[in-house]
Amino acid sequence: MRIHDPGISPARMLEMLADRFGAFEAIAHASIKLARHVPEPELSMDMLVAEAVLEFGDGLRTAVKSAGEWNREDAA
Repeated sequence: MRIHDPGISPARMLEMLADRFGAFEAIAHASIKLARHVPEPELSMDMLVAEAVLEFGDGLRTAVKSAGEWNREDAA
């Protein structure tokens, strides 16, 4: 299933994006943990970017939850 398939609901598309975004969140978490021991230039992600990635991930999960709730209310 491709994310730009016209038969996929917007709520499902958001779920798919959130799942795929998890890889970026994993890198962000690893960079934050490594920052305690390694200079920032050696990290795979700069700390400001890592924090922004995690914040965006939170917002994306909120959007997924809201879309799912809205979809259920609309179906009822």
